[in-house]
Amino acid sequence: MSDNKVESTRQPVLSARQVGVAAAFGGAALALVLAGITIPIPGTPVVTDPREIFTTIGASLTGPIGGIVVGLLAGIAEPGIPLASILAHVVGGVFNGLVYKNFSWRFKDNKVMSLAAWAVQVFAYYVVVVVPLFVVGLMLFYPDPEYGGFFGFLGALEAGAMPEAILTTVVTTIIMAALPERYRRPLW
Repeated sequence: MSDNKVESTRQPVLSARQVGVAAAFGGAALALVLAGITIPIPGTPVVTDPREIFTTIGASLTGPIGGIVVGLLAGIAEPGIPLASILAHVVGGVFNGLVYKNFSWRFKDNKVMSLAAWAVQVFAYYVVVVVPLFVVGLMLFYPDPEYGGFFGFLGALEAGAMPEAILTTVVTTIIMAALPERYRRPLW
């Protein structure tokens, strides 16, 4: 054997730990929805809640497959509009899993850059993925003339979601900063 042997640290695509962590985080998000802990977004038919703290961290740690589990659990009980919520949260979960793995690997030796990348990821999750797909889901599965045009409705929801996006970004960044390195590593 040669001393130049490269050892792989690649994780399995799906592990019991990954599924368990995804189910726990998704279950926490589902519990918040079922408990009815919501805040209405003025001027829209949408309410917000703190489940995104669990969906962003859970999907990020468990990868795209875990993100699907987290997304399904986070969206399945959305009052009156579950299909729109599932679409947004499942795709958002896959997004978080892929982006976090890339960022965590790139900045593994620089915690400040890692946390900055995390904040950018969470904010992008809202602005680029979850809110636009939620609007697509509402217009596709629950069409209502009250929504108006796509871009007008998207603009209203993006503006309404900004407080939640900022709060979730700050809270999850603090959580990620407080977690020991071994608990911040992706499980896939």
